[in-house]
Amino acid sequence: MFDTININLRSIDTQQLNFVKTVTRDLNVDTTTSRYGTTYTSHIDNLTIRTTTQGVSIGNGSLCKFLHGNNIVNFTRTDTRLAFEKLSDTLHISLNNATVSRMDVAYNFEVTHPPESYFYHLGNLPYYKRLEQMFYKGVEGLYYSSVSDKKQLVFYDKIKETTNRKDYVPPEYQNKNLLRYELRLKNHIKQIFKVNKVTVPMLYDVQFYNRIVDYWRSEYQKIVKVNEYEIDIADCKGIRDLNKIGMLLLVEQQGGMNEFFKKLDQQYNTGRLDKRQRSEIKRQTKELMQNKSIGVVRSPLIEELNTFVEGV
Repeated sequence: MFDTININLRSIDTQQLNFVKTVTRDLNVDTTTSRYGTTYTSHIDNLTIRTTTQGVSIGNGSLCKFLHGNNIVNFTRTDTRLAFEKLSDTLHISLNNATVSRMDVAYNFEVTHPPESYFYHLGNLPYYKRLEQMFYKGVEGLYYSSVSDKKQLVFYDKIKETTNRKDYVPPEYQNKNLLRYELRLKNHIKQIFKVNKVTVPMLYDVQFYNRIVDYWRSEYQKIVKVNEYEIDIADCKGIRDLNKIGMLLLVEQQGGMNEFFKKLDQQYNTGRLDKRQRSEIKRQTKELMQNKSIGVVRSPLIEELNTFVEGV
């Protein structure tokens, strides 16, 4: 489940007499000096190691790629423990007291259709900004960025991204439709999980690991799912249903719910709608899109993705 994990370890928590020498003795080191002291920067495969007399920071790379050579395979709880054991052996220090400052939780799903086909059916997410943009050169991505910027959800085509980066794709994944859902917890992790601190051993502790997976799943579940609908006048039983069908046709005319909501936001930004009016129209539209009695049907694509996420 994990990809990038950034951690920090204070030298006083390691009981090493010569901390810098211990950590860097088998590494190629670039040294920089400032008024704050000397920093020793090294790289272990794709991970960046920055060491000072006060401590060491490790990260800015995929933990999965560090262990397996790629981050297409899904990274397990056991893999997490093995990766940190390998890292500890390389640095000659225990990482048990290291605290986690960033955590990317990700899973790759082999889906029926090209991953971009699913983006339309993932609508708004409360307190996040939704944006479709390039994830990497030629790779479309769907982003949800929290207003506080401490969390981000990203969906993209993992095979296309890996291929475009010229990274290794295992033979069993070549020519597959692999949709990646990645939750990036950029900071405030201890506040998110309501603990004093998150340490390395907690990442492969069964109970805490399950909490992380549940949180990753729950953030996905909060996304408004955009269903497909079929308009049939035979379902109309009065003026109220006729009004609802008319609203569905309006949403369809605007390019679907996501585009409709963008235009509502434009109306709000120009002062033609107030906050209450915009919220009420969005609320009623969401309810309408879930109403099967007037021709709204579940999208098979979103049903497929829902099932995959629930199964993790």
